[in-house]
Amino acid sequence: MGNPIPEKVVNYNVYDDTEKLVGVSGEVTLPTLEAMSETISGAGILGEFDSINPGHFGSMTIEITFRTLFQKSFSLLRNRGRSLVLRAAQQSYDVSNGQVSHRGLKVTIKYSPKGLELGKLAVGGATESKNTLEVLYLKVEENGKVLLELDKLNFVYKVDGVDELSSINKLI
Repeated sequence: MGNPIPEKVVNYNVYDDTEKLVGVSGEVTLPTLEAMSETISGAGILGEFDSINPGHFGSMTIEITFRTLFQKSFSLLRNRGRSLVLRAAQQSYDVSNGQVSHRGLKVTIKYSPKGLELGKLAVGGATESKNTLEVLYLKVEENGKVLLELDKLNFVYKVDGVDELSSINKLI
């Protein structure tokens, strides 16, 4: 295969442990990773810059919107050490041979419930209820290859197969 152009997510499912979550709306807002940093300035430095703290990230949340308000929204508020798994089929187009290909994407999170928006009531309309979950563990895999693993409570931060904290772990 030549140089495929990533196109889109064909479809996805969300699982609470091994049970498929039904009623999820068309999209799930994935977490944003924003590194924690300290502003550095002083003698010998022209101005200032933000120095990141390796593996340390601010609060990360995931939002799961349901078409209607039902039991599963409340079940997610009762976290008992469960995982949430998102499985997607992503599509690419290979210009060199004119073929479409698909690759798997798997996002695994462990979370703490942070909030529930009950949504709205409208005749003939969806409630668009939304669960907000604080992400404590995040693992992103594409076709079985681990692209990112972040475990805030167990001091794990791996990017593209490289343990970014190995030298720090040896010192502490």
